Amino acid sequence: MTGAWRLTRNRYGRAVYDALARAGVTATWMHEYTRPLDSPVERTAPTGFTVVVCAPDRVASLDPPVGDLRDGEVVVGAFDGDATLGYLFCSVGASHDIAPLDRTLSFDGAYLRRVFVDPAHRNRGVATALVAHACRHAADSGAADASALVALDNRPSRALFEGLGFTARRARRYAAVGPLSWRSVRSL
Repeated sequence: MTGAWRLTRNRYGRAVYDALARAGVTATWMHEYTRPLDSPVERTAPTGFTVVVCAPDRVASLDPPVGDLRDGEVVVGAFDGDATLGYLFCSVGASHDIAPLDRTLSFDGAYLRRVFVDPAHRNRGVATALVAHACRHAADSGAADASALVALDNRPSRALFEGLGFTARRARRYAAVGPLSWRSVRSL
């Protein structure tokens, strides 16, 4: 049976979400995942590609939103020769505007976001390698833990972080209808 997340994680679900947002109706439910960095995040399988902290232009072929990079935030990219396989953004001790939650959140440790793998290279361990490398970079930069926000309907990302030892610590919800809004934060 197809997972319910597939109903929203496609261009049609996105179009409905965007149409509702234009009408002033939004709702988001995210889990905040965290993991201590006192032990290394291990890759679960050999990769056959390289993962490095790189200049934003090195992943330009995947059209990342580099205009959203914060001061001190780095791009971690995965490459197979000249082919760019994926990227993520990693910051340490930064505040970020979380648009779906209509809130600015501060992260004392590392914050991992914008994990993206080119569809042609998915299911090869690229995302796992990106997160593992970002966690090592964050630990080397003095972070004690790493965090990521994942939408509840993003089942593949939830599985990625849970498989790497991240634990859902908080559920963050936000809903707005016109000028009325509601938000909640609950420990898990």
